Amino acid sequence: MKQKKFFGIYYKHQTIDGFTLAVIISKSNEGRMIQLITNEKSYLIHDTNSITASFGGIHFDVDQEDIKIKGKIFYGPLLKPKKDIMSYYRYLPIECKHNIYSMYHSLSGKIVLNGKEYVFDKGNGYMEGDQGRNFPTKYLWLNAIDEEASLTLAIASIPLGLFTITGITCLLEHKNKEYRFGTYNFAKALCIQKDHVVVKKGKYTLEILVDKKEGHGLKAPVKGDMIRVIHEAPCVPLTYTLKYKDQIILEKKHPYASFEYVFDKG
Repeated sequence: MKQKKFFGIYYKHQTIDGFTLAVIISKSNEGRMIQLITNEKSYLIHDTNSITASFGGIHFDVDQEDIKIKGKIFYGPLLKPKKDIMSYYRYLPIECKHNIYSMYHSLSGKIVLNGKEYVFDKGNGYMEGDQGRNFPTKYLWLNAIDEEASLTLAIASIPLGLFTITGITCLLEHKNKEYRFGTYNFAKALCIQKDHVVVKKGKYTLEILVDKKEGHGLKAPVKGDMIRVIHEAPCVPLTYTLKYKDQIILEKKHPYASFEYVFDKG
């Protein structure tokens, strides 16, 4: 029997004062689906032709009972990773494969959402995607972006044949240099908690402290069907510190990070 599959792209947009609008456009066994998430709420968009997106920007013309949104947001040059975020692990038979299309890009344009205008000029954008059969049963994901430094991290429990491994994909871009923590380069997760994450690779350590917040519900795939509910908090304060041995390379407080945590779920 052929395995059902899904494919989705996550477009994140933030204004300079922290209003976050994320758009998830996916294809699955059920067809095309669009979900939105803001600081306050998440939405399922019924007319999937009312939002069109590309690597150059996104256009909104949504008019439904719970949400009305019109406008355009334009993307500056995409900051693409220098190499595949999964490296050779992409070729293993795992249930979900991850892509990063842009660690950071500038934004311009504006939208009107339920009667209120949001201006994205000088805002921050991010873009990633997933494909496969299932989201991992247990995982943590976070993203914190701005012009100075951009961080994205995912830690997941991954079935692989008879075994289950803890998979890590983490990329921190700062001053045109990439710091990578991945299963493929022998990084380890020393701490995976809802408010505290530590990953280590060789003499490099990345520690993240998260201000816990409850998220908004989004649909996620199970065997290609969008029937699972996960929760994302789109605007969460966090602090992260990158060290080489005991030397601090970067210490940053980020007031507007995005965060998902389901390691405490069965």
